[in-house]
Amino acid sequence: MKKIFGTDGIRGTANIEPMTVETALKVGRAIGYLFRNSTTKGRIVIGKDTRLSGYMLEAALIAGICSMGSDALLLGPLPTPGIGFITRDMRADAGIVISASHNPYQDNGIKVFDGEGMKLSDKLEKELEELVFSRRIDHIRPTATQIGKASRVVDALGRYIVHLKRTFPSHLTLEGIKIVIDCAHGATYRVAPAVFSELGAQVVVMNNTPDGTNINDKCGAVHPQAMAQRVVEER
Repeated sequence: MKKIFGTDGIRGTANIEPMTVETALKVGRAIGYLFRNSTTKGRIVIGKDTRLSGYMLEAALIAGICSMGSDALLLGPLPTPGIGFITRDMRADAGIVISASHNPYQDNGIKVFDGEGMKLSDKLEKELEELVFSRRIDHIRPTATQIGKASRVVDALGRYIVHLKRTFPSHLTLEGIKIVIDCAHGATYRVAPAVFSELGAQVVVMNNTPDGTNINDKCGAVHPQAMAQRVVEER
């Protein structure tokens, strides 16, 4: 059987197989089928980072999920752990992350979580691959009210910020501490400054103006030099 899932989901250059809208549509249909049941629609959370291609792949996944009678819950840009948290917090059936982590903006990826916000088991991953490459579910075409719908989770960012702050001991504060944060023009660009400033820190933010093509561009995890220099300058 063909494989598209690697050690960290599906990865590749956007708009080249397997990172195409055609494959994303099939993945969406497979997920929509796998996580629904005979009495209720599946509820699938979708979050992403700030890459230009995220909109394209998100639209294809939504179409696939809804075409199988499941609902898509859209988070917008949110860090990968936040998507796992919201999946669990909303008691959704599964979660999807559209991201390629520290890779350049031309790349993208699709990672699937179970209802606990954890990586899918090998068994479920293999079943998803089988559904993507076979024609076993091609005939399943819900109509009328059985078609799924997509809706935006408007408080997703706030929920995750509150969750992160609650993990910090309530008797401690970051007051008097200056912190430089390199957001890499990625999914943390709103979350990280809010969390650290609300915990009392003086926050110096770098690279927090994503435009779809500047994610990880001379910044982020593999380019820490500018942040290191800024730390020295801000002392």
